[in-house]
Order: sequence, then structure tokens, then C-alpha cells
Amino acid sequence: MDLGVWRDISLMWLIFLTFIAVLPVSIILFYLIKGMRRLRQLAKLYLPVAQDKARLVATKSEEISQQVAEPIITTYAKAEQVNTMAKSIWRRNGT
Repeated sequence: MDLGVWRDISLMWLIFLTFIAVLPVSIILFYLIKGMRRLRQLAKLYLPVAQDKARLVATKSEEISQQVAEPIITTYAKAEQVNTMAKSIWRRNGT
């Protein structure tokens, strides 16, 4: 056997070792991409439903917070109105 045959055998051996080294990474990437596609399909299916529910929760919480805050704001406004009238009366009597 001459040097050319050994060169070809060495080249085939290196290609085989490279193939063995790249194969697991390729398999992992293949399944990762496949999983990401499936995840995207599920996201397109379920995220609009979740978005609608989140919008509903935000709307209801806004309504409830308005109902809870309305008596407090009304009370505060009436108290300020009384204070303003009292200050106005005291100023008129003082001068």
C-alpha cells in the first residue's frame, strides 16, 4: 500500500469521527426546533384565550376599585367642602 491509500483511509476516518461528534448535536437541535414549533402552535391556540381572561380580570378589578374608592373620595370631597365653608365663614367673621 502506498501513501495515497493511507491518505484516503485517514480522510475517511476523520470524516467518520466528525460525523460521530456532530450527530448528537444535530439530533438535539432537530428535536429542539420540533418542540419550538409545537410550542408556537400551542401559544397561538391558548395565548388569545389567556389574553381575554387577563383583560376581563383587569376590567373587573378596575370596576371593583372604583366602587371601593368612590365612598372614600366622596367623603373626602365633602370634608374638604365643609372645611372650605368653615374657613370662609371664619374669615368673614374675623374681618
